[in-house]
Amino acid sequence: MTLPHATEKLRRRLRQWAVAPEWALLVRYELLPQKPAPELRKRCLQKLGRLLRVLGLSRARYQKQVWQAGLTHAPAAGNKILLIWSDVPDKVASRAACRGLQGLLAARPAYIPVLVTPLADFAFYSRLGWLVEYLPEIPGTGPEYAGRKRRYLAWRYRDAVAVPLSAGLCGAEDFARLVPS
Repeated sequence: MTLPHATEKLRRRLRQWAVAPEWALLVRYELLPQKPAPELRKRCLQKLGRLLRVLGLSRARYQKQVWQAGLTHAPAAGNKILLIWSDVPDKVASRAACRGLQGLLAARPAYIPVLVTPLADFAFYSRLGWLVEYLPEIPGTGPEYAGRKRRYLAWRYRDAVAVPLSAGLCGAEDFARLVPS
């Protein structure tokens, strides 16, 4: 399968997963401020709003919130998220693809890279300055956990430009076709 076909297939799958995220996960990891307001009236309104969201009502405001993918120790100039979905099975090839993507992204400072990977190589990812969403294959949990988290991440990054990690192994011309400037 060619890289453009693999990218289109990935984007199609992410759109399908993002359609039906699990509401319990969205409420659990909500982005609304959790710090209680100093005034009693505002604290009551916050609790009422949370109760309505837990019950499944008042979702519109929550669903419009934007996830900030920048890291404090690696400030990013960009405001668009590039979701990099790992399709590379081993650590050596993954590191090579990450280094390649880092070089390709140097010409595109508008993008903030977010890597979704099952490989635990966090020291390397930290040196890259990328946000990493760890999606492990945990024995004994079955496909439900991975599927739930996959749908949640697809929903969370629904507005991001998605590419497979193997795009880091391609040339600059191929990458320019996958990721707009």
